[in-house]
Amino acid sequence: MRMLPWGLWLMMIGCALPGGVMAQRTPLDLGISLPPSLNFATSPNPVGSGARAAGKGFAFIAVADDATAASWNPGGLTQLQQPEMSIVGAYLLRLEDQDLTQSNLAIDGQTIDSLNLNYLSVVYPFELWRRNVVVSLNVQRLFDLHGKTDVASGFTTIDGVQRVSSTQSGGLWTISPAVAVQVTPSFSLGIAFNFWPDAFGNGWEQEVTVRGEGFVASGPNAVPFRSSGQIDEDYDFKGFNVTVGFLWTINRIFTLGGVFRSPFTADLTRKHASTLTVDLQDGSAPVTTQLDFKESLDLDMPMSYGLGLAARLSDTLTLSLDVSRVHWSDFKLEESTRDDTLLVENGAPSGKGEGVLRGRADDTTSVRLGAEYLWIRRNLLIPFRAGVFYDPEPGDGGTDDFFGFSVGSGITVQSFVLDIAYQFRTGTVESQATDTTVYQHNFFASLIYHF
Repeated sequence: MRMLPWGLWLMMIGCALPGGVMAQRTPLDLGISLPPSLNFATSPNPVGSGARAAGKGFAFIAVADDATAASWNPGGLTQLQQPEMSIVGAYLLRLEDQDLTQSNLAIDGQTIDSLNLNYLSVVYPFELWRRNVVVSLNVQRLFDLHGKTDVASGFTTIDGVQRVSSTQSGGLWTISPAVAVQVTPSFSLGIAFNFWPDAFGNGWEQEVTVRGEGFVASGPNAVPFRSSGQIDEDYDFKGFNVTVGFLWTINRIFTLGGVFRSPFTADLTRKHASTLTVDLQDGSAPVTTQLDFKESLDLDMPMSYGLGLAARLSDTLTLSLDVSRVHWSDFKLEESTRDDTLLVENGAPSGKGEGVLRGRADDTTSVRLGAEYLWIRRNLLIPFRAGVFYDPEPGDGGTDDFFGFSVGSGITVQSFVLDIAYQFRTGTVESQATDTTVYQHNFFASLIYHF
């Protein structure tokens, strides 16, 4: 579980006034504040494209022979011989178990699930100057940002407890026109232009509730209180980058592929609305404060690149190996310049989002191995796919190791291709307050129509 890595911090400090009299109180006068903060419940989780690639553990850079090549390696698009349309759906189920490292916290395990469009494309191949040329238009979901946290902790400066519950939803996607050209009979180049629009939910939402109770000082007395707060934040994401790839058929067995995704600076629009109500149990009326604002921030997105090698051992068996690297150390969020916020000590000191967004993560290198066997009969083709992978995540001051496997199959009948895949991924996220063991299940289904 990614625990409030930005930290939703609730400051509660006892405030004594002379003679035990409270004068025109506000939550801040009482020493109680609910500061706005960027609440990144999870670091960006890259989403692989396509059920066929998923079945092979996403070892697809040197294969790239369907429409999702625009995501994995645009150079592979030249392998498509017919116009086609495709759609891919994906379902994520993520289970999180906690191993607390701090005794003053109670953190619940979480179950997170989401159903989303994974990929949508139209592809049209043609010949130009005796060269195969392929153009495509793609909609691709590239990052998932779902997360939850539910934590109870004691305050550091007064007697009391607080419970913070946060739900984050959303993701990042692009509209990507692509083109690929067969430069020589054995070598192709391709490029995808990735437009990240600030519309149709491109970004994430955070809903946070805070409940607190305890005692604050009022003169010589300790007065019980209850507090409740709500934060709602929206982040709209906009940017542009490119994905460039090549595919080289070395001989009748081996194919080499490479891909480069350019870094870019995205524009973030942050909308914040929060309320805080404090009720002293001394007969006085509750006091409430509200805050609403909107601001623009920059988010530096990292470059990534990879190489893949595919071996076609026969007409029915293909093996593939990918090695990819992401420069998460360049992933940084511009800090807010607002001076009416108070970021203080206590809250839920767990998670890694803040460290990752400040560029304290290490770069990650993933390794993937996949296989595909084709069972061919007259007018019928059934593939069997499998893959294993090492796929680390960026961590605060390092990386978090994740491993997994995948299986997949499908059926081809005339002009229709149906593919399905299941992927299991597991690892441990280390944070200040807890070690979170993650069990992630991904299901993919795609339908392709050649026309």
